[in-house]
Amino acid sequence: MSVAVKWRGPFPWLAAAFAADVAVTVAAGYFMSQGVVDREELTALVMVSLAGAAFLFAVSWKAIDFLVVRSIKKMAAEVRAIAYGTGGRDRIDPERYFIIAPLPEAVNEVCSRMVKARIELAEGLSAATRKSEENSNRLAAILNDLHEGVVVCNQRHQLVLYNQVAFDMLRETAELGLGRSLFETVAREPVMHMMDILGNRGGGGERGLPFLAGTTDDRMLLQGRMTLIRNDEGAVTGYVVTLVDAGPQLSALAGREALLREVAEDVEMPLRRMLLSAGDPNTIRHECMAISDAIKRVTKGYHAMLAGWWPMADINSTELLSFVASRLGGGMNATVVGLPVWLHGDSHSLVMAIESLVWRVADRSGATQFDLSGGSDDHGAWIGFAWEGEVVEQAQLDRWLAQPLVALGGMTVKDVLEHHAGAELVRDRRDGGGALRIPMRKGVERHGHGRQVLPGRPEFYDMTLLEQSRDTGAMGSRPLRSLTFVVFDTETTGLHPSQGDQIVSIAGVRIVNGRILSGESFNRIVNPGRPIPAESIRYHGITDEMVVDKPPAGVVLPQFRSYVADAVLVAHNAAFDLKFLRMRESDMGVRFDSPVLDTMILSNFLDGPEAGHSLDDICERYAIEITDRHTALGDAMVTAAVLLRQIEALEGRGIHTLDDAVKTLDIAMILHERQRVL
Repeated sequence: MSVAVKWRGPFPWLAAAFAADVAVTVAAGYFMSQGVVDREELTALVMVSLAGAAFLFAVSWKAIDFLVVRSIKKMAAEVRAIAYGTGGRDRIDPERYFIIAPLPEAVNEVCSRMVKARIELAEGLSAATRKSEENSNRLAAILNDLHEGVVVCNQRHQLVLYNQVAFDMLRETAELGLGRSLFETVAREPVMHMMDILGNRGGGGERGLPFLAGTTDDRMLLQGRMTLIRNDEGAVTGYVVTLVDAGPQLSALAGREALLREVAEDVEMPLRRMLLSAGDPNTIRHECMAISDAIKRVTKGYHAMLAGWWPMADINSTELLSFVASRLGGGMNATVVGLPVWLHGDSHSLVMAIESLVWRVADRSGATQFDLSGGSDDHGAWIGFAWEGEVVEQAQLDRWLAQPLVALGGMTVKDVLEHHAGAELVRDRRDGGGALRIPMRKGVERHGHGRQVLPGRPEFYDMTLLEQSRDTGAMGSRPLRSLTFVVFDTETTGLHPSQGDQIVSIAGVRIVNGRILSGESFNRIVNPGRPIPAESIRYHGITDEMVVDKPPAGVVLPQFRSYVADAVLVAHNAAFDLKFLRMRESDMGVRFDSPVLDTMILSNFLDGPEAGHSLDDICERYAIEITDRHTALGDAMVTAAVLLRQIEALEGRGIHTLDDAVKTLDIAMILHERQRVL
């Protein structure tokens, strides 16, 4: 409804005075032009007219301030009251602000819509709150029905949710409450260790991993399982931990273990005496062997049962030993060497045990340099470390194994080792030092084998690419075993760099003095700046979603060049990978001009053109186990192992220096090109 303007107040009188003033001014001008009045009278009349105009302006300004400006201010106050009020008022009185119509009606429309939206929002929030409370109550009921304690923490390790079981379990250690740190009750180290492992696995940690942790007052040993919480972008926002008091079960198992050990020891010695003094050696020997085998079966079965209870998962040996190396510090130089293998165990307790043994060996022998490695064969797997210095005697080692680990509730190093493999440490002597090997179980999952078997890349030959890397300089006369190599591999969007294909992943591993430094690897995913074809994803498993937030090649390749430094570059089918690197050299301002060796060409020279020269064929010939095939880092690791075997073969043919190897590579390439032509 519109409101008519009411002409009341000073406005009619001001309008009339203004009209009169205008009329006087116009008349004065007319009379002056006609000569009716003289100049002095006309001047006086004009002055009076101007004074009247000034007076009218002042009065008009006050009237506008009083009637318009103040009305707007009053109306603004009412609108603010409606905006912030909760009484349900949604209009102002237009009659009170007739002077500025139709603005009040427009304001009323806005206020009405605003109040309606506020009511709808309040109703929606109320409904959402009720729904959230229902879900929370349902979740609380579910959590309280669980036999395990459940705690949910944010990235700052503050508790955001826990159930009654967790509260009852941990309250004797410290007061449990929302917003308080989990580390007031649970030891920090195993929790951070599991977060590191799950975080490094990217999106592969949804199933969670088991671990052992003690309370901060060492009152209780807990068996836990951690799962990360991620947002839609994949960033970690928190984690969930389930907890069980492992004390009673562990105590019972320890009691059974002591009883079993006592039985085994009490029976074993009489059996030995019977074997030595039996009158009928054949019969008695047969019976003794049967009893001995039975005891061994019981012991083996018991250890299997014990290991089955222990919270275990598959572990990458390089990741595990890298954690150990990072924790040692303190002037200790620990290097992870060798190819990675998949093990099955509890990473946290293993790290504690290995670290304890390394420190004790260091204190005893004075060693500060340790090589950490893992391995496997047909009989099982192992991890261990070697050093230069005094070899540890068995009696001393037994005392170390009996030492308790405070972070594991007083369990001994031997307890940890027996729960994993049920075997004693293997002592070994090395040139100038010693080594300890811990038997392990192999990983139970098929890592890297779930992807279908795919053909390798086609052989890629480009003589000019390798010729650019023939300037060996001072390295040319050095023995191959004394050189530093960086063995690398790339994964790409396709096979044609000149047609726009780009790198999606690049990795390298260093070889120093014949050792693969797997703990000092280079591994990056690269944003190619273009879609990744489905055919390429079949090979390397890298999708468009995985590269969205990754740096481009212009950032990663200069980093890789710094990693290479002055080492010799090595690759399998090297011309293919070099093509991708060298096409971007001018854009990035770096040059990949290091000497290059190609394990595929060396294979052709060493094993003959009739043998297969794909990476899979060579590994099968040399009995090298392939881990994480068709990943840049996995292929680089395997190629490094191939190179070490090829260096041994080259030395057997009298090829000892880098210059010798480069000349051999050139001859092998020329012969191979001729064979292809024929």
